[in-house]
Amino acid sequence: MKFLPRPVAAALVACAALGVPLASQSASAANPTPVDRSIPRTDLPAARAFLDGKPADLAAAVAHCESGPNACTFTADKDSTFRYYDRARVAGDAFVNCTRNTAEHPRTLRYQEDAFDSVSQKRTGLFAHPVLARPENTGAMSHQLETALTQTGGAWTWTKSAVRDVTERIRPGEVSWIEVQPARHRVYGSFTATGTDAPDWRIDVIVDAPHAALPDRVLQRTGPMSEAEKQHCAANRPVN
Repeated sequence: MKFLPRPVAAALVACAALGVPLASQSASAANPTPVDRSIPRTDLPAARAFLDGKPADLAAAVAHCESGPNACTFTADKDSTFRYYDRARVAGDAFVNCTRNTAEHPRTLRYQEDAFDSVSQKRTGLFAHPVLARPENTGAMSHQLETALTQTGGAWTWTKSAVRDVTERIRPGEVSWIEVQPARHRVYGSFTATGTDAPDWRIDVIVDAPHAALPDRVLQRTGPMSEAEKQHCAANRPVN
């Protein structure tokens, strides 16, 4: 019997980790201002543009960098850039074990991850990069960023679609559900104009995307049945 996912705040009895944990990372001693890691990926601080070191129009700066594949180069701030696990979210329905035996419930998880950036959140459509809804949506800046990060030995992806098979073990009278903690990568850096005659443009950006190499965490959560679930298990089954 299946019911809708229950909230994360539900009472937890067991947690079986099916993913690989991420080693903790300490803030760089060379960075005097610690990075605020509590900022949601959907609400990144706005990107800022500068011309000759002075604040300038973001759209004009993006237009220059988008004017050609080599119009700008991207440089990541290694002291601020970090990888992390996103907040756990429920994937799929809850499974209620109404039997008197421990149940084994195979299920296939399907979930998707997308990229977010501080340019598009400031003004839609300026910094074009692939997204799940528009995989063909690319621009010069997206290639400049991806090229810079992959040339330094890092792996990069804008989107991730995952399919994983797991088997839950649910004791009698318990409810089980699956949570996913996607691995992500937040990059702080700057686009700068290239060429001897190019204007002195600089764009400070933040890009948050799925991590290409770090495995996601998949967790089984179990808890006691609610009163409504107990009543469903005790009720007579309809004939038709």
